[in-house]
Amino acid sequence: MTTPGRDEDILRLISTKTVLNIGTLNTRTLAKPGKMDLLLRELNRYKWNLVGPSETHLPRTGEETISGTSLLLSGRTDGTHRQGVGFILSPTTKKALISFTPVSERIATIRLKGSVSNLTIIQVYVPDSARSDEECEQFYFQLQSVTDQKSKKGMLIVIGDFNAITGNDQMD
Repeated sequence: MTTPGRDEDILRLISTKTVLNIGTLNTRTLAKPGKMDLLLRELNRYKWNLVGPSETHLPRTGEETISGTSLLLSGRTDGTHRQGVGFILSPTTKKALISFTPVSERIATIRLKGSVSNLTIIQVYVPDSARSDEECEQFYFQLQSVTDQKSKKGMLIVIGDFNAITGNDQMD
């Protein structure tokens, strides 16, 4: 878990008059050369504060800065290029960052400072139906644990790739 700075240095991003542009994107991989630069160029075409990438395939955890943009990663630590989640923060959003907690290669959280209350965002990459029941249960147990640890004060948003299957064709 990282704490970026003193409380007085943290910008209050969330207020009753603020529009916060949040997105999530299954990147399929950011491990290939040029993919991160391409993603950042595409994001700069839009008005955004925070994007939660999933399936990054980056086998590392931590904070990086690329072209002035903050990337917070929660990936595998065994060198395997699979799964991975994180947050891409605009420079303004980075100033509101209270903490970043990489939980696993499928779950990461951040807390952002607000004027009335703080905001916790959980980024997830849910196991798909091809995964074992045990892996799915472990994920949901871990997600429940993370939400239980969240302060009762403040807002909570869960974003990410939920690997949802919709439609009648998918029914057994």
